Amino acid sequence: MKKLILTSLFASAMITTAHAATETSTFEVSAEVAASCQITTNPLAFGAFDPSVGTSGTATLDVACTSGSSGVVTLASANTWTMIDGAETLAYGLFTDAGHATVWDGTTVGQTVTGAGLSTPTSFTVHGNIEPQPAAKVSAAYADTVTVTVTY
Repeated sequence: MKKLILTSLFASAMITTAHAATETSTFEVSAEVAASCQITTNPLAFGAFDPSVGTSGTATLDVACTSGSSGVVTLASANTWTMIDGAETLAYGLFTDAGHATVWDGTTVGQTVTGAGLSTPTSFTVHGNIEPQPAAKVSAAYADTVTVTVTY
């Protein structure tokens, strides 16, 4: 009886094994890393100043672009480099350097950023300057909005 059970089990295993078949195939996996940039800004607050003297201030921009990409960072003012409070205006300038020699704008001058990876930003300092404007009226609400653009 034991011999018959073992023979049956062995025959059953052989039949199952004899009928098993496999098929294999492959597929490709691919990806494309797209150029991308992220911008983090900080405000430029000139604070209170003497309009007969003028003042300077700075702000920082952090721009992170995909590794291997590059771009140009430009600035554009909502009011063409003029802070506004109702009908009152206060002109200012933004520069790439502390000596205020090179205007940083959206048409002629930008800063180049070379992507080192989205987790490794490049920091830029924006140097702001208000020239003396003795006719400026007292106000705590002069404001403008600057748009930062990275073209990559």
